Amino acid sequence: MARKTYKNILIVKMSSLGDIIHALPSLYALRKSFPEARITWAVHPAFAKILPELPWIDEIFLVDRKKIKDLKYLLSVRKELHSRKFDLVIDLQMIAKSAIIAAFSGCSTRIGYNDAREGSFLVSKPISGPHKHGHIIEQLLDVMRYLGCNCDEIEFPIRDCSKQEETVKAKLAQHGVNGDYVVIVPGTRGEEKKWPIEYWGELAKEFSALGIYTVISGTKNEKDLSEKITGYYTSSYIVDFVGETDLLELAALEKMASLHISSDTGPLHIANAMHTPIIALFGPTKADRSGPYGNDNSVILTAGDGKMSSIAVSTVYDKAKEILKL
Repeated sequence: MARKTYKNILIVKMSSLGDIIHALPSLYALRKSFPEARITWAVHPAFAKILPELPWIDEIFLVDRKKIKDLKYLLSVRKELHSRKFDLVIDLQMIAKSAIIAAFSGCSTRIGYNDAREGSFLVSKPISGPHKHGHIIEQLLDVMRYLGCNCDEIEFPIRDCSKQEETVKAKLAQHGVNGDYVVIVPGTRGEEKKWPIEYWGELAKEFSALGIYTVISGTKNEKDLSEKITGYYTSSYIVDFVGETDLLELAALEKMASLHISSDTGPLHIANAMHTPIIALFGPTKADRSGPYGNDNSVILTAGDGKMSSIAVSTVYDKAKEILKL
């Protein structure tokens, strides 16, 4: 049977950073299979900058997270979406808020991936494929396989950040960074996923002894973590870069890094998409479901008992030296 052709497609994946990165291989497969289609992506403004523009996405449709319970706002969203006359909606989030956007699109053909929660299955048809219990990237790609897409390649079409590379280089130079560097991200959502802060301090100290720059990255509200690390051991080789990048600058920072080390967090998945060498620290979350994927330069260290503190500094340090060829 011939594959059905769609001309006007809406993807709904509004948050979070790591989840959006996980959905990019699906965008790649969709665009390769439907090169003439108009593709719109509904996303929260905080994550819009990471999404690619043409030729991958024709329009980025912003949905204000803070207003999503405001009926007047939702009616205006409904009007805007209806005017675009979509013939296919793909809900890659499958929760209540994404179901609302899918329903308000006015499109009768609505599908989504198998993990339907919060009643989203009442709006969009969940698609189960051979990877139902596999990695989230493959689960999302199963939706594309249902549409007849070729999903042999795992590619992450992030927006070009070459201009931001120059900006980041200048910012790093202001901090005295004039060579190769390792990015560490001590923060993550969920205390149980955090590697102990004193471990980060010890690791940065070890890198300093080798003359390797450690660039601490994160959001402004994680400044207390970077201050604890820099307070643990003072060195010109330990640089507090927390709060100094926007989303595309973060992508540039990760792209140019010699190594990224963190637990399960958004920047980890950006580094993975950039094929930067990675050491990923996993404990309570399952790396085989949400860990680095499609990157031959990634190493996953798993806490045997689920407690992050069981991953020794020496283990991470030795693996880092191996990757950096030291």
